[in-house]
Amino acid sequence: MNSLLKVQAPTRMTLGGATLDIYPLYLFEEGGLTLNVAIDLYSEVELEEQSEDRIRIEATDLGLVLEGPDLEALQSHGEFAPLDLVLRVLKFYKPGNGLIVRTKNNVPPGSGLGGSSSLLVCLSTALLQWENRPVNKEQMINFGANIEAQSIRIPTGKQDYFPPAYGGFHALWFEIEGIRRERLTFSAQFENQLQERILLGYSGVSRFSGSSNWNIMRKYIDNEGATVVGLGKIKEIALAVYQSLKEEDLDKFAECLATDWEHQKGLADGVTTPEIDRIFDAARQAGAQASKICGAGGGGCFLTVVGEGRQQEVIEAIQGTGGEILDFHFSQSGVRVVQ
Repeated sequence: MNSLLKVQAPTRMTLGGATLDIYPLYLFEEGGLTLNVAIDLYSEVELEEQSEDRIRIEATDLGLVLEGPDLEALQSHGEFAPLDLVLRVLKFYKPGNGLIVRTKNNVPPGSGLGGSSSLLVCLSTALLQWENRPVNKEQMINFGANIEAQSIRIPTGKQDYFPPAYGGFHALWFEIEGIRRERLTFSAQFENQLQERILLGYSGVSRFSGSSNWNIMRKYIDNEGATVVGLGKIKEIALAVYQSLKEEDLDKFAECLATDWEHQKGLADGVTTPEIDRIFDAARQAGAQASKICGAGGGGCFLTVVGEGRQQEVIEAIQGTGGEILDFHFSQSGVRVVQ
């Protein structure tokens, strides 16, 4: 056992196939495909041994501290509700007392970048490493999705866990047999183009992805035509996004993203908002080729593909309509011990 352990994990940006990772929607669609990439907006966990036979949780980004004689004495009620997921992970892995757990998420709340899943992967890895237990990433992802579903009490997808666990670009194929992970690699030139021409923005409005996803699932199961057709179109577009990336065709990629957003907006009420529409319209007029929300919709972060040489104009347009630009880089590394 260590006296101090620090672990970090990236978050993710969805490039196509949003919502197709949720069971059983991908089965209804005869299989799903989601594409995403890890980015260097990290979640962080620090475990420190303490002399007192107690356990203490410090969520430094939230300004919350929860402490007690043991895990069973800790409850995530009232002001401590944001610690529910962390507390559930701790109770699942059951570390001993004499421990301080510090957590930090470096993405805005309700960002749509999979921050809670990143933190879950980060904390799970830290707890396993703390007790010198083997880290089985596939098993950790399955456990994590189940724990998060218990916490938010709404069906969850699994795409959010792969970028923090493995890093890099992925095509995730959701099939009867399970999830098939395909790591995507590109030429240095194309990856640099993606880095230069994709902006990550924040709408200034946080959102709860579970409610949007549940809305979509309910409408799909109730056979509401626009949602059923829309999700089918999103699967078709995900396949086209996959092909555009394999061919390293950035303009085709941008075209697919623009079409994807048009169909995503129609899946359920609240996926887009007047604020989001205003930001996207301003970006387009300034030279953006495509924009789409990163998560389930309703707010949070968005990605924008800019035309060549139009980056500064688009940045100013986004900022001028209330959006914020977040600095990021793609991360080829997944969760890792940093100390």
